[in-house]
Amino acid sequence: MPKIIKDVEQTIRNFATQLFMELSYTNVDMKMISQKSKVAVGTLYNYYENKKQLYISILKESWQNTFNKLDNINELTISSEQKLEKLIKTLYEDIESRNGLGKALINTSIDELKDDSEINDLKLCLISKLEYFFECSAKVNHLSNCSNVDIRLAESLMVCLLTMIEFHPNDKEDNINFLIKFISLSLK
Repeated sequence: MPKIIKDVEQTIRNFATQLFMELSYTNVDMKMISQKSKVAVGTLYNYYENKKQLYISILKESWQNTFNKLDNINELTISSEQKLEKLIKTLYEDIESRNGLGKALINTSIDELKDDSEINDLKLCLISKLEYFFECSAKVNHLSNCSNVDIRLAESLMVCLLTMIEFHPNDKEDNINFLIKFISLSLK
């Protein structure tokens, strides 16, 4: 008699997320997800057309939670410095908790994901939210002659966050403090 799994879709998503985090997008296939989740491969395809659709669905959900947090930070009535600290800490912790799952937003080496409109929409949404934050902060004069300063700051922050999490995984507080000071140098 087949085993009945409650909340099949959430079970699929949980085990797929775990595999994507452990092995990366390119090293996971639907058969592995099926084996890990104990959900038949055919059943997986009833919920998700392919691995890419499942991955993007997981990615969108996790980033939407981060976007909501960033929106809440922007609405706080606290100083720009306090907002910056909360913003960086939130991004750092959310990205860290994904264990590399969101690298697809800036890693364009995976052809299957590179030109995907949903991935690009997520990337644009993230950069837009950070850009809005920086637009609301005054810029130091030496950056005023650069074009698209807010976008460049947003992109720089994301690259720095991912780099620090990867190269200095045991230095969370130092990493966060460095990023706050680094971005603060660009803001008044």
